[in-house]
Amino acid sequence: MSSSKKSAKSKEFKQERRALSLSIYMGMALAIVGITIGIIGGSQIVLFDGFYTFLGIGLTWMAMRVSHLVEEGPTIRYPYGREALVPLIIGIEGVALLATCAYATFNAVLSIIGGGTDVPNGWSFSYAVTALVIPTFIWWRMRHPAKKSELVRAESTQWLAGAGLGLAILLAFIAASIMTGTSWALGAKYVDPSLVIAACFVFVIPPAGMVRTTFIELIEGVPDPELQEAAKLALDHVALQFALADRHMRMTKIGRKFYVEIDFVVDSSWTVAQSDQVRHVLFRMLKTIPHDLWLTVEFTADRALVD
Repeated sequence: MSSSKKSAKSKEFKQERRALSLSIYMGMALAIVGITIGIIGGSQIVLFDGFYTFLGIGLTWMAMRVSHLVEEGPTIRYPYGREALVPLIIGIEGVALLATCAYATFNAVLSIIGGGTDVPNGWSFSYAVTALVIPTFIWWRMRHPAKKSELVRAESTQWLAGAGLGLAILLAFIAASIMTGTSWALGAKYVDPSLVIAACFVFVIPPAGMVRTTFIELIEGVPDPELQEAAKLALDHVALQFALADRHMRMTKIGRKFYVEIDFVVDSSWTVAQSDQVRHVLFRMLKTIPHDLWLTVEFTADRALVD
């Protein structure tokens, strides 16, 4: 790898860790406020949001550690690097968040059975506004580094979901306040636990997607359609240019690494120089993909070695 490419990669890793650091610091502040207000105000949804955010801090710290390990690149013990840690940590994060949602839903159901909770007070309203503004700001700050980092993208998705929850909390609290003093006053006690259940159903979507992505990558499934299309276009181009009709391709993605293996069946007159020309064209066409390309190109005259 050239020095300029290493410098660009180093810059990407630094941007990634800056974004994750911002997530940790702001998450810690929001978690402390949420847990405190949730206990003082007796609001389950605020307490849930605080604990959900607090859990995310530990997972973000793990993501920071993974970022350092991945940046070290291949080693003697890990000759292909440790890119698999990226989908692994994302999967762990997804499972932990799913478990949190399941536990919160269970407690909310018990609260509804027990007669509901207190109507939100001023503290709870203050937190609802904070839980809308801060996550929205952090998501906005992360939108650029998220384009190049799956770890930051996972964090950004959580903050966007948090902003959505903050908006839902605020609207629900306003509705509960309006209901108080009317014939619907009894229903106001069920707004808070009902909101927890609704939020959990919404919050299940991002972590479920994270777990799905992890599963596909760790068992070396095919990558996203966009990556497949880019690789197929490059393969079709060289196949047409060099008259290589009999070709076979496999691909997968793990973390930042995009693995592409292409086998061409050629006749006995095929030369090493021609093989190098094909490789140069493929590398030139695929180098624009925003991943670390691991391209393997094989040529054989024996088709049985390809099947």
